[in-house]
Amino acid sequence: MKHPIWWALGAGVAVIVAAFVPPLWQMLQPAGTLSARPPGAPGGAASGAAGQGAAGDGVAATADRAEQGLPWQVAVLADGTSRVMGLHLGADTLAQAQARIGDSLQLALVAQLGEVGALEALAEPFAAGFVSGRLVLAFDAAADARRRWRDGASGSTPMDGGLRRFALRAQDIDQARQAPLAGLSFLPAVRLTEADVRQRFGAPAATRALDGGALLLQYPAIGVTVTVAPGQRGVIQYVAPRDAARLGLAAALPAAASAATSAAR
Repeated sequence: MKHPIWWALGAGVAVIVAAFVPPLWQMLQPAGTLSARPPGAPGGAASGAAGQGAAGDGVAATADRAEQGLPWQVAVLADGTSRVMGLHLGADTLAQAQARIGDSLQLALVAQLGEVGALEALAEPFAAGFVSGRLVLAFDAAADARRRWRDGASGSTPMDGGLRRFALRAQDIDQARQAPLAGLSFLPAVRLTEADVRQRFGAPAATRALDGGALLLQYPAIGVTVTVAPGQRGVIQYVAPRDAARLGLAAALPAAASAATSAAR
């Protein structure tokens, strides 16, 4: 049975994709890449996350280090957790994530029919340094609590793929605020290419070809997988490195990542 963390991340991809349905026509327009920066932003490539990335020139690397919270700045801590985009994976609670992101965080229980579902929160738009995008946070809540929250939900709305978003009652939100942050799914607003990923994160530990020409790049040492596809936006997913080793990062995400790139077309 798939672990709840991977279920949550997979559902998180669906949330991101569903959030992009209204402006889907914009995806057919020319887009920049992860290397692109807005006017006035520092330029150039930086060293990759946790010392794995390819270094650019000294001035460019210094500029990226000066700007905090970028998607490839993953700090692996001694206890096996990690920090990325201002969030502490494996340690922060929902309450701490709300304090970091603010009231714009949209909390819901995302579930298929007959399933307990996953506790998630959507941040849109989300600024990761100079890289904007949409972020889904997955929280590790007990199954009995999630079942109780779903049964008591004040309502639900349909999503793609047979998923529904269940709105939590105020008292259930108070309980959920103690749930720990288990994973992140980030969809940059700019187009993400394999070259961008290798430049920012370095050489992957492994790669896997997916349907439709998509490619999964795996970085288990920092708890990261990245999915890219020609002419499409990509998905970056994060878990605490200790969970990547325990759950088998290399085998856990291809189906969800492939579904995301297919739907994003």
